[in-house]
Amino acid sequence: YVQLFHIVVEDVDGENILHHEMFLLKNTGAEDEHTVVFTVNIMDPLPPSYFIRVISDRWLHSEAVLPISFNKMILPAKFYPPTELLDLQPLPITVLGEAALTKLYSFAEFNPIQTQTFHHLFKTDKNCLICAPSGSGKSACAEFAIMRMLVNDPQGKCVYVAPKEETSLNTFLDWSKRFGSILRPGQVVQLTGEVAPDLKLIADAKIIVCTAKQWDAISRRWRQRKAVQAVTLFVVDDMHFLGGDAGPTMEVIISRMRFISTQKQQKGDAAQQLRIIGLSASL
Repeated sequence: YVQLFHIVVEDVDGENILHHEMFLLKNTGAEDEHTVVFTVNIMDPLPPSYFIRVISDRWLHSEAVLPISFNKMILPAKFYPPTELLDLQPLPITVLGEAALTKLYSFAEFNPIQTQTFHHLFKTDKNCLICAPSGSGKSACAEFAIMRMLVNDPQGKCVYVAPKEETSLNTFLDWSKRFGSILRPGQVVQLTGEVAPDLKLIADAKIIVCTAKQWDAISRRWRQRKAVQAVTLFVVDDMHFLGGDAGPTMEVIISRMRFISTQKQQKGDAAQQLRIIGLSASL
């Protein structure tokens, strides 16, 4: 023997049904306590209450109403998008300040995302995570941080990490042509995956391009490798692939570089502080 009941959640005015489900009550459990779990959206602005109505499917006038008051409810803080894209006047490439840097670009002004992130990346040493759709010019955002390092830190080294080899190769071909025009030969390098040759490349390089697996192999013994300790800018591209095959390796190297950054901060060596820049599609 089974009785069917309808569980209905109504708004404070009783005009809208916010949730509905059916509940079967067996005669063997009629005297037992039952728990029903469901989720209902909280409206904005917060209403004073909702009403839960339980109605028998068989018997007329067999129903119960339970008011749920929200007067003392404490809601968690609202999480808006981290940064709103502002309607800013596009910055001309002359804001870079030096002719050698403006020659790196074939266009006249930066796009909205590059314009909004320019000050944070080019004028400060703060860490930054930039999430924007593919093709929105995030690589130029990373280049702002690289150019700041080249201008302000003669001993600085930048490591650019991508999860895929093709991304790493395309970036190296682009940067070796453009940054290679303002740096000495051998200062823009791509790692090979062989530890010994790669350590020699890193020693003289200013910009190092590699995959996550390659940097993992190099940075594991970072305490014994001065070239790894000398890195002052760490750029991780395509962070939206953290859930993919390269995700575990990316997590390891990011955590390791953050630990290295913490160790540098504890030593108080301002000239060797590590800056971390993350690039990702919209998360």
